[in-house]
Amino acid sequence: MTPLFLHLPHDSTVIPSAERADFVVSEEALRHELLRLSDWHTADLYAYGADPADVVRAEVSRLVVDVERFADDAQERCAAVGMGATYVKTCAGNPLRALSPDRRAELLDRYYWPHHRRLDEAAAERLALFGRCVILDAHSFPASPLPTQVDFSAPPEIGIGTQPGHTSPELRAMAESFFRRHGFVVGVDVPFSGAIVPNRFYGTGQAVQSVMIEVRRDLYMDETSGERHAGFARMRSVLTDFRSELARFAAT
Repeated sequence: MTPLFLHLPHDSTVIPSAERADFVVSEEALRHELLRLSDWHTADLYAYGADPADVVRAEVSRLVVDVERFADDAQERCAAVGMGATYVKTCAGNPLRALSPDRRAELLDRYYWPHHRRLDEAAAERLALFGRCVILDAHSFPASPLPTQVDFSAPPEIGIGTQPGHTSPELRAMAESFFRRHGFVVGVDVPFSGAIVPNRFYGTGQAVQSVMIEVRRDLYMDETSGERHAGFARMRSVLTDFRSELARFAAT
């Protein structure tokens, strides 16, 4: 175990059969949403060769429960477009599924809260062993805009998301410098902002630090099919190097 761990919230495409009945769209429409919203291949991009003990990965698709959203829709900006912790709208704004309050609470109890307990435990273990914890919040994003973006200008190749109080200026500068040195067009808090912080440590200071990295998907895959292309190997090599540099940052 190291002071660094990876968070993979959106790479799963699993929709358990028990949850499929909630959806009001066709199988084809559901596949389209999965293609558009899943962070395809990010486990292999970011966590290649990593110790499984240093990875916290969501078990189900974000279409079932999005573990990176606030559970309370009143706190969650993306709930305004039907994409809070439990999605009820498609990317186009059409109905995706119907959820009663009781059914929503059941889904959160089954998937959301256990995931956040794992995040709390991962951070607590590292604080106990090392006195600090750094989280790499690992994502990808499509080249065409999503309704949850905070910025709709031309997207960068790499987006760095920061969290006030939990992304130090040094961590932000290190991440920005790394990707610029590798020749990427970098945006900070563009097209998405924020970075995951375990609930138990949210707002408690910089002993727990977090940075979100978003890779534009056309750099490594065909967005119409979900298949990797020749750019995948280079992108994985760059992200593996970044993980190593981030581990050195976490250790010092």
